[in-house]
Amino acid sequence: MKKILIPTDLSSNASNAISYAFQLFRNSNVKFYILHVDHPMIDMPTSSIEFISSTTYPDLVSQKKMVEKQISKIIENLNINNENFNYEIENEIGFAGDLIVSKAQELNCDLIIMGTKGATGLSQFFIGSVTATVIRKSDVSVLAIPENFTFEKLDKIVFATDYEGISNKKTLQPLFELARMFDAKVMMFHAIEAKEPIAAYIEELQVWKAEKNFHHIRHTNSIASCENIPDGILDFAGENEADLIAIIPHTYNFFENLLHKSVSKQIAFESKTPILALH
Repeated sequence: MKKILIPTDLSSNASNAISYAFQLFRNSNVKFYILHVDHPMIDMPTSSIEFISSTTYPDLVSQKKMVEKQISKIIENLNINNENFNYEIENEIGFAGDLIVSKAQELNCDLIIMGTKGATGLSQFFIGSVTATVIRKSDVSVLAIPENFTFEKLDKIVFATDYEGISNKKTLQPLFELARMFDAKVMMFHAIEAKEPIAAYIEELQVWKAEKNFHHIRHTNSIASCENIPDGILDFAGENEADLIAIIPHTYNFFENLLHKSVSKQIAFESKTPILALH
């Protein structure tokens, strides 16, 4: 990965995502684009808080100064050599989700890293509407960092898969690069609904595909039946103390289902594991 986009709304959660990104790639030769997006003010009495600027400054120059201050503080706290740290600040006014997606394409980024809850404070959602929009619409892979999550060296990565798309090396490239960077083990996990027979899913072709494409990294293959697929994935990740969950978003309608999980499940998961949405 050469170019990484990190959106920020100047919230503490966005700042934490920047800190995570800096630590994750502190020994890599990458360029960070720190994107601050300010929502336009809309004169609509019934408009939701998402259409209102979370932090309003007189102009884009003032916004850029605030972002620079935020980044300088993070770099100082992480004890990173600023001279060798390559980043650029971008300021835009628009609707965050769509703008982040288009900016990543415009800059030809390899990855988007962002927090799972922004300044809008939508605590009832698992990942927040902006992050959900980016994951749904982006052609670039997205690494979503839970609120207050502290960076840890990647040791175990759970890759939730139904074996579809595992032949697409471009889609899997971010997963492979992160695994190689930390010599992490990729734990492939296929969750199926309990009502369906496991035997029907253990096919030689699927296993052959997995071994063919993952032979260059440490990996395991597991399959299990469960009442609810997203819950099964989260439980597997928790039991194996995963540092990251990777998934191809259309699989299992994973993110859409997570938005409707119980509050206790959301909180338990948010405190544990970042998600890499592969595109």
